[in-house]
Amino acid sequence: MKIPDFKYLVKTYNWIITSTYRILAGALFLSGMFMLMAIFFHPIVLGAISLVILFGLGIAAYSIRHTAVALDFPGIDRFFQQVPCYCTIQNRDMKIIRTNKLFRKDFGSRLGEVCYEAYKGSNEICPNCPVLKTFSDGKTHSTEETVLTKDGRQAQMLVHTTPVTNESGEIVGVMEMSTNITEIKKLQGQIEASRKEFMDLFERVPCYISILDKDFRIKRINQLFRQEFGNRTGEYCYKVYHDRDSICDGCLVAKTMEDGKIHSTEKTVLKPDGREARLIVYSTPIYNGNGKLSAVMEMATDITEVKKLQHELTYMGRTIAVMAHRIKNILMGLEGGIFVVETGMEDGDDAMIKKGWGMIQRNVKKVSGIVKDLLYCSKEREMNFELIDPIPVVQNVFELFEGKARKENITLDLDIPVSMPKGKFDPDALHSLLSNMITNAFDACINDATEDKEFHRVCIHSKYEQDGKYIFEIEDNGVGIPGAMGDCVFEDFFSTKGREGTGLGLLVARKIIEEHGGTIIFRSTEGEGTTFRAIFPHNE
Repeated sequence: MKIPDFKYLVKTYNWIITSTYRILAGALFLSGMFMLMAIFFHPIVLGAISLVILFGLGIAAYSIRHTAVALDFPGIDRFFQQVPCYCTIQNRDMKIIRTNKLFRKDFGSRLGEVCYEAYKGSNEICPNCPVLKTFSDGKTHSTEETVLTKDGRQAQMLVHTTPVTNESGEIVGVMEMSTNITEIKKLQGQIEASRKEFMDLFERVPCYISILDKDFRIKRINQLFRQEFGNRTGEYCYKVYHDRDSICDGCLVAKTMEDGKIHSTEKTVLKPDGREARLIVYSTPIYNGNGKLSAVMEMATDITEVKKLQHELTYMGRTIAVMAHRIKNILMGLEGGIFVVETGMEDGDDAMIKKGWGMIQRNVKKVSGIVKDLLYCSKEREMNFELIDPIPVVQNVFELFEGKARKENITLDLDIPVSMPKGKFDPDALHSLLSNMITNAFDACINDATEDKEFHRVCIHSKYEQDGKYIFEIEDNGVGIPGAMGDCVFEDFFSTKGREGTGLGLLVARKIIEEHGGTIIFRSTEGEGTTFRAIFPHNE
C-alpha cells in the first residue's frame, strides 16, 4: 500500500504520544476545539471535520505501526541518526524508506530508490542479497560488499541486516547497517603483505630457523631446516638435533625462556643421514600480545665447512713448521754427510767416504719420502689402477720391513692367504699405504716405555671376505693412542713421534683409501696397542 506523505502530522503525533502529559494536553486541546466548533459550525460540518482529523490520526498511526516511521520516536530516532555506521531501512520492494545522517552524507538522500542502485549503481538485485534473506527467514545476516559513494569512490562494507517487525511480529522492513571497513581492509592488506614478506624471509633465510614452545617442542620451521632435518614439527628439539630423550645441558632455549634474553653458542648436532654438523646458534624470545614470553626462536648457521677450513689452515701451518724442522735436520744430515765424504776424499779414506755417502743416501731418502707423502696429500699424484692380486704387494712390504724389525728387536708376523681375487688397485699406492701403516706401528713399539712387556710385535693380516671386500690390518702392541687424541687421528697431522714426525703417514693412508673408494678404521687401547684396518671394495 502506498502511504501518503503526512510528514508533519506524523511528527506531531509522535511528539504527543511519547508523553502522558502531552496526550492529556492533546486530548484537552481537541475537546476544547470540538466544543468551539460545535458553537460555530453546523453538526454535519463538525462531523466532517472530525472525520478528517480522525482519518489523519489513523494514517499517522498506520505509518507508525507498518513502516520505519516508528523510528521517529524521540530517543530511538536519535540513536538511528547518530549511530556511527550507514543505516537504511528497505521495504519488500527493496526501496529505501529510511536513512540516517551518515548515509545521507556519503550517499545522498536516496529515499524511494532501490538499495542496489543507491549502493552500487546497479539495475539488478545483488547476488546473495542479505536483505532478501532476512525478509525470507526473519534472521540476521551479514556479508562484505563493495559499494560506490556519491563521489564515485569504492568502499568496503561489512553489512548486517536485521528484520523490523510490527506488534503482530510481521516483518514490515529490513534495517541494513553497513560499517565502512575500507581503511581496515587496507591495514589488513598491509599486515598481510608484511606477514608474507616476513614469512618469505623466514622461509628463505640461509640458516636453520625453528620456533619452540615452552615444552621445547618445535612449532614452526623454515625451508632449509626441512631440507636438512625433515619436517620435525611437534617433536622435541633435543631429539631432533641430538637424538636425546632429555633436555641438553646448558640449553640456550631454556636460558632464553628463563631470562628473556638472547643467547648464543657453538654446538655439534647430528643430521638425519648420520653426519655431524657444527652450528653457531642464537636463541631469541618471542612475546605474545600481552607482553608475555610465549615461545623462543632458534637460529642456527652451519659453519662445518668454515671449521674444516680453519682446521686445515691450522694444521697446514703446524705441518709447515714441523716440515721446516725436519728439513733443517735433513739438511744438517746432508751437510754432515758431504763433510765426511770430502774429508775421506782428502785423506784417501775409503771407509770414511762410504760412511759419508751412506749418510747422504739416508737423508735423500727422507726427503723423497716427505715429497711423496705431500704429493699424496695434495692429490697431485694420479692413481694408476691395475687389475692385480694384492698379495704380492703385501708380501713385498713384509720383506722390506723384515730387516728393520730385526734391528729394532720387533717381531714382524705375516698372516695372509696364498692369493686373493684380482681387483683394481694402484700397486704403488697400496705399497705406500701398507708401508706408512707399518712404519706407524714400528714407531708405536719403539716409543713404548711400558716396562712389563716382554717383547714388541707387529702383525700384518690380509683376507678377502665373501661380501666382496679386501681387508688389510696392521696390528701392534705398542704405546697405543690416548683416548683424547683418538678423534683427530685422521683429521690432524697426527704423530706419536713428537717433533721428529710429520704426521703425514695416516693422512696419506686415508687419501689412498679414499681414492680406492674404501674406508679406514682403528681400535686402540692406551698402553696395550693399536690395530688399523683398511677396507677396499672389490672393483674390476
